[in-house]
Amino acid sequence: MRTKGLEITIVGDQFMRKEIVENIMRDRLKNFEIEIQTVEWELRNYQKQKIKGIMKEVKEFTGSPEQLIPYVSDTNILIVHVAPVTLEVMKAAKNLMIIGCLRANPVNVDVEAATSLRIPVLHTPGRNAVAVAEFVVGAIIAHIRKIIRASTLLRQGFWGYEFYYYNQAGYELSGKTIGIIGFGRVGREVASRAKAFGMDVLVYDPYVSPDLIEKFGYKPTTLEHLLAESDVVSIHCTLTEETYHLIGEKELEKMKSNAIIVNTARGGIIDENALVNALKNKTIGGAILDVFENEPLPPNNPFVELDNVTILPHIAGASKEVVYRASSMIAEDVKRILEGHKPLYCMNPQVISIE
Repeated sequence: MRTKGLEITIVGDQFMRKEIVENIMRDRLKNFEIEIQTVEWELRNYQKQKIKGIMKEVKEFTGSPEQLIPYVSDTNILIVHVAPVTLEVMKAAKNLMIIGCLRANPVNVDVEAATSLRIPVLHTPGRNAVAVAEFVVGAIIAHIRKIIRASTLLRQGFWGYEFYYYNQAGYELSGKTIGIIGFGRVGREVASRAKAFGMDVLVYDPYVSPDLIEKFGYKPTTLEHLLAESDVVSIHCTLTEETYHLIGEKELEKMKSNAIIVNTARGGIIDENALVNALKNKTIGGAILDVFENEPLPPNNPFVELDNVTILPHIAGASKEVVYRASSMIAEDVKRILEGHKPLYCMNPQVISIE
């Protein structure tokens, strides 16, 4: 690949700050002649709908391909966070050599189209694993110990004596069981923190060897057994056709009546109607939801009216360290490709010819 006079376009936003990405990219590529243009993208109005192109769909993006195209005509390396990179965009960028997506799963990039054009797509798996894991443990404690509810009532002028009553008091994590659904990077980070709190850890992941789960010090099990035995169920799998509504009415009925379920993965993994009914009927003890099938959450959503659910606006993966970590991962892999080495995190490594 050409290593001089490279034009890099960085499409940043209110979270993935373009100046941070640029500084890390300049530092990592200091031995190369580069020109960087930065674009400020809008993070709000996150779109769940899909764009179906000639190749494959893109989803979970903001803005439009038409907004991105004017910035890519001379671009060799395109770095995005949530901007949609479709086949149309790639064809407009006639000199495009590398696409970098600052996300674990580059669903806003048409990887199939990039592969057909022999353009490597870099991504950042595990970029927010620590952030999500810390968030999950914090949210569990805040929920079961009534921290958010008590604080909200206090601000409204109510002291909340009842939270000191036995029937209202929360429980300790030590000695309880947490069930982890999905043993990827995030699931493993959550498991390690739960174990540090003295919890027993059950793991369900049909794609991970039971021997590997045991090697980490946890107990592999079936979904049914996990649901029946866990005091806390935490979801950390990817949303696919197979995992869509993985947790429905039958699964919720298998849970303990005082157990809580936590979802920081994707809203579609839980059947929300079934969960609302379970919460209303006290089939389970409660829920912590950072993701929903429809985002932003409408103000008339039934979750808003329930006092046994903690609802949050999809912020589990948002820490300052995530921005630096993702930027460093992409910058390092761009450097590796330019130096003739295989990248560490590439969605389509078959397009890269390394002698």
